[in-house]
Amino acid sequence: MTKAKQQGELDGLCGMYAIVNALRKMGVSREEEVFQICCEALPDSRWPATLWEGTTLRDLEIMLKQCREANVKGVDGISISYPFRRVEPRSSGEFWIQFRELFQDNRRKKCAILGLTEPSMHWLVATPKKSGLVFNDSGVRKTVKVPQNMIYAGRRRTGNESHRIERKEVILFERRN
Repeated sequence: MTKAKQQGELDGLCGMYAIVNALRKMGVSREEEVFQICCEALPDSRWPATLWEGTTLRDLEIMLKQCREANVKGVDGISISYPFRRVEPRSSGEFWIQFRELFQDNRRKKCAILGLTEPSMHWLVATPKKSGLVFNDSGVRKTVKVPQNMIYAGRRRTGNESHRIERKEVILFERRN
């Protein structure tokens, strides 16, 4: 018998789910409203292709800006930044050092969205925990714990890493209050 497909296996809506999940971790509980605003934020020219092509970093920026402008309760108390937009870490090792430094202060009030390029184009939410980072994946029904040594941050994998992150595609969320 063939296994049934799950939500997310055939659509490119992981960007919207990543935003919903990141904001939820920051205390915003209006998931359906956030999801709807994210979908409506994209221009008509992006539909229906977004369903199979997925979303870009620019799309996520547009959606987050719209969530702020729509005055979604709680979003105004969250700082959203793009720490590697201008200066990309030069190596995977440098990326992980700088990424961990983002969580040095105020760890419990932070999370990040990361752009994954392998095994497929995807967005994950990373949350700091005592034991390291936990990656929440909207494409599966449970939290996925991927060891850092299985994630390469760069253009090409160097060994048998199973995941690859685009170093510039990091969105940091920090609850201010």
